[in-house]
Amino acid sequence: MEEGKTIEEKKNTTPTLDDVYDEKSVTEDEGESTYGGKKKPRRRRKIIQNLSCPLCDSGVKDVSYKDVYQLKKFTSVRGKIISVEKSGACHKHQKQLKRAIKRARFMALLPYISRE
Repeated sequence: MEEGKTIEEKKNTTPTLDDVYDEKSVTEDEGESTYGGKKKPRRRRKIIQNLSCPLCDSGVKDVSYKDVYQLKKFTSVRGKIISVEKSGACHKHQKQLKRAIKRARFMALLPYISRE
C-alpha cells in the first residue's frame, strides 16, 4: 500500500496481492541465520559408570613407574592413557597413573604409540 494515504483512505481501498504476507521470503532469511545455515550440532553422550577405584580397592597407596604390568591395564591398545570415565580410577590415583605412565615411557618400559 502507499504510505502517503490517511487511515480513512486505507479503510476504503481493497486489498491487493502486495498487501498479503509472504512466508517464503521470511523463512528463507531466518533458516540461514540459525547455526549459520548448518544443521543443529549433536550432543555427545557421556559414559556414566558407577565404578569404584580399582587401585583403592586393592589397597595401592602409590603407583610406581616400574610396575609395567599394572600400568598396561590403564593404557589402550594403541598406547594411550585410558580416561577416568572408562578406568574408574579416582582423581588421586589417575594423577599418579598419568605421571607413572609418562615416566615409564621415558624409560622405554612402555611404548609411546603402538602401530599394531
